[in-house]
Amino acid sequence: MIPRMKKLAFLLLSSFLVFQLAACGGKDGASEARADVSAGDESPLVPPGETKIGDRSTCPVSGEEFVVTESSPTVVHEGRTYHFCCPGCAARFEADPDKYLGAPVDAEDDED
Repeated sequence: MIPRMKKLAFLLLSSFLVFQLAACGGKDGASEARADVSAGDESPLVPPGETKIGDRSTCPVSGEEFVVTESSPTVVHEGRTYHFCCPGCAARFEADPDKYLGAPVDAEDDED
């Protein structure tokens, strides 16, 4: 019975770690930016695409809150600079920005 419990505990822990790493491309550099947020920062959230260094925002890909730093990965898309919690999220965004920003609204649809 004990070996079975150890195996189950190992599987649960492994699954949790994989999920945590996948959420942010597996890069530990993001933990520093998240630590700034978890330290009780009450500054307002700045929308992605409108951020600058020092702003608290959410990653357009993972949705995680983080503080934009000089080392935060960035992607310029349609004239806006987007900051990300980790390089993995920046790469996903760069591959398919519309997936993370949503499809543009057609002006004709608004008239109906």
